[in-house]
Amino acid sequence: MLGSDAVRHRPTVRAANGAVASGHPLATAAGLAALQRGGSAIDAAIAAAAVCSVVKPGATSIGGDVFALVYDARRREVLAYNGSGAAPRAIDAEALRQSGYPAGGALMATVPGCVAAWTDLMEAHGRLGLDAALAPAVGYAEEGFPVSDLLAAAIARDAERLAADPECARTYMPRGRAPRAGEILQQPELAASLREIARHGTDAFYRGTLAGRLVEGLVSLGAAMDGGDLSAHSTATPDPIAVEHGGLRVFGQPPVSQGHVLLEELAIVDGLDLRAMGWGSADLVHTMVETKKLAFADRDAYAGDPRVTGFDPMTLLDPAFAASRRKAIRSHAADRADAGATPVAAHTTYLAVTDRDGNAVSLIESVFSAFGAATIVPGTGILLNDRLRGFSLDPLSPNALAPGKRPVHTLNAVIALDGAVPRFVFGTPGMHAQVQTNFQLAVGLIDYGMDVQEAIEAPRWFHESGRTLQLEDRFPEDVRRDLSARSHDLHLLPAWDGVTGGAQAIAVDENGTFAAGADPRREGIAAGY
Repeated sequence: MLGSDAVRHRPTVRAANGAVASGHPLATAAGLAALQRGGSAIDAAIAAAAVCSVVKPGATSIGGDVFALVYDARRREVLAYNGSGAAPRAIDAEALRQSGYPAGGALMATVPGCVAAWTDLMEAHGRLGLDAALAPAVGYAEEGFPVSDLLAAAIARDAERLAADPECARTYMPRGRAPRAGEILQQPELAASLREIARHGTDAFYRGTLAGRLVEGLVSLGAAMDGGDLSAHSTATPDPIAVEHGGLRVFGQPPVSQGHVLLEELAIVDGLDLRAMGWGSADLVHTMVETKKLAFADRDAYAGDPRVTGFDPMTLLDPAFAASRRKAIRSHAADRADAGATPVAAHTTYLAVTDRDGNAVSLIESVFSAFGAATIVPGTGILLNDRLRGFSLDPLSPNALAPGKRPVHTLNAVIALDGAVPRFVFGTPGMHAQVQTNFQLAVGLIDYGMDVQEAIEAPRWFHESGRTLQLEDRFPEDVRRDLSARSHDLHLLPAWDGVTGGAQAIAVDENGTFAAGADPRREGIAAGY
């Protein structure tokens, strides 16, 4: 375990009035400025999220989705917002089952939920208004911003795919090539769309003149989505789900988010003395990896849009069920894990914000694959998601593709309460790594009492399938040997490998001050005042 005097890549940011930790320095700056102007945590979160949709197009867009947990200090409760959309009503699921998913294109987009979620969050919890919150994003889209090293590399890596769409090529490679780090990238059509949203909110995107341009463009691109799909969309506000762990109440997103996977992992290990195993030990890593396998098996067996399948995640969080799953952990690595018998009943960015009044936001947004569908709707600057790929093409799966159904999302965000007040706000991008990295963060923060930056920078593991276990090479040799002896097939990752995500976290101390951290594995940054 790292000690309190350990050398870190980044310092813990400590502040008394508010803190922002986001996936991009410009987004963090925008969020911090909103707090300093008297805005709430929601004002800051939307300002930061909107900037991310401009400066991180490989990860997010207003053509994508948002999930958020909000701690409302006045109500002293956690609220959940599900800003994800459904498959178009005209989608031909059988044809796709026969042909398989195409590599990209407008056909792969589900209804974007981002704009509706921003508007609803602002109306419920904001102070400055949507126009003020979106102003920094409009400015960066209109006037341009210096391309970051990671964005330059991402565009170069996907240059062939982006070049296949004329709008993407014109937008992201305006000089006929991938931009170099530091070159200015402008998106004037996106700026115009953001201005219209700033003035008219949800109506502009789903029913107004911007919606008309979207539909016209979607038709020209051969999309299944139409105006009826857009106008029918609304943000879901289900009750959040939670488990008790280490004396805290840990809240996650309900379906269609995979937040229940993290909570099931915590419910399973809650009956074990994790601290006695030792941080970073083979005992701890093995136990957590095998727990992950069990929770993912249950996800695959049961999770689907509750509106269609009736899936109740609380069956997976039931203490008796968690105890039965705990007994399934073996001393050696399992090649696979079967689902438990429950009772009957890509590319992403994350940000955390806290304000001086005690409000907190845990927000994550995505376009699914890198640059989503790699398709921009002509005349709008709006990059489409390819979230349809989140459905299974197996008709027997609870997550099977169907018109009007929402796919299961890897997106999840976390807030942990100590009594009735926030203690930790954290999350990460990373597709299927999300609930694994969040699991490691939760155990580090809650069970081991780590500082947020310490927990973020600790060596990580990542499991996809079978006995193969990806492990950062910063784990000591004796730990690696022990894991190998337990039948894990180790694949060493370079130190600080981004496959495990790019986490952000904020802790609220007992005296009400904030400690914020950001992951050196990506380009996020934390700040406060």
